[in-house]
Amino acid sequence: MICTLCTTRELEYGSLCHACTEATHHRLVRLPRMWESLDAWLTPGAAGPAQYGGRVRRAEAPLPVDSEVLDLRVGGGIVGVLEDWREAVYETRSWAQPALAASLAHRVTIAASDLDDQLDFIARWYAGASFGWDIRRLVERVRAVVQPGRDLEEPQFLGYCIAVDTGGIVCGNRLYADMTKAVQCEWCLCTYPPDSWLALRHFQPGQSQLVGEPTRDASGLEPAA
Repeated sequence: MICTLCTTRELEYGSLCHACTEATHHRLVRLPRMWESLDAWLTPGAAGPAQYGGRVRRAEAPLPVDSEVLDLRVGGGIVGVLEDWREAVYETRSWAQPALAASLAHRVTIAASDLDDQLDFIARWYAGASFGWDIRRLVERVRAVVQPGRDLEEPQFLGYCIAVDTGGIVCGNRLYADMTKAVQCEWCLCTYPPDSWLALRHFQPGQSQLVGEPTRDASGLEPAA
């Protein structure tokens, strides 16, 4: 069985592999802060928060408010997607539906946290991949607003994990990094800080240009697909 979100890693059961489950966890943790960050884009000319690539928009914006911002901020946007999925999970597990908080901000935070608590179940659930796709798409939409022209997640290909297990088997998982911090292998959890990346490249299998890999840019790294 193959993970139905990344479609690359094999599974013994369920619909999400460990790496996709971890990635979904991090997206759920970020979503409440990202929802709040959209507030800066409700007023033309406002500056976005620095942690999400803040910028100053032109005061002469053609529209008073970006419709995408409104779509994401209103009850049917981010909070609506989160609460719809929480309702589906609760219904599947035959749990009583929780009461809604008074404010949208609290509803986003509570729903995201609740779904994060249910990730072990969701990863085994037949609808886990659809859930993962929806959460990733929400994060991508927010990033498209606050960092226009960039993908939400545009990591660079770093190489293959060279960690060796007790049986002498090399992990070999593909590693991606955002070029500013340590990268952790999503499969074996081995960590590679930036000062180890040259050594990592040196110990890559095969020649410097690995067979079947795309051409890299001047930095020697391949943009992620």
